[in-house]
Amino acid sequence: MLIADPDAELRRRVAKLVRELADDAGLDVALDQASDGTMALAAIADHRPRLLVSEVLLPGLNGLRLLRRIRADHGKATAVVFVTTMNRDTDRYWALRNGAHAYVTKPFEDEQLRQRIRPLLLEGGDARPERML
Repeated sequence: MLIADPDAELRRRVAKLVRELADDAGLDVALDQASDGTMALAAIADHRPRLLVSEVLLPGLNGLRLLRRIRADHGKATAVVFVTTMNRDTDRYWALRNGAHAYVTKPFEDEQLRQRIRPLLLEGGDARPERML
C-alpha cells in the first residue's frame, strides 16, 4: 500500500488507520509513503501496491495525472482513494470518472476513511468504486 501526501502527519495518520484495518483482517500490509506525485509514480512502478491513498494536490505530478498514468500503465491493479482538500462536486466527478475508487474530502473522520479503505484492502482493484454524481 502507498500513501502519497505532502503532509507527513496525515501520512502517519492514514498509515496507523491502515495498520489497524490490516491487523483486524489478519492481513500483512507493506506500507510505503511518498510526499509528491513523482515519488508516488516511482513507488508504484517498483512495488505495484494494491492500494494508493493520495492527495489530489501533490507537488510534481498531481493526483489526477498520477491516476491517469496508473490506469494507463497498470490498469486497475491499484485501487485509488483520494483524500483531498479539493471539495467541489466537479473535482469528485473527474476523479471517479478517471478511475478512482473513492473520494474523501479533508477534514475527514477516521471511520469515513475506514469504510472506503476496508473493502479495497480485502479486494484491491476488484472492489466496487463509488458512484459518480
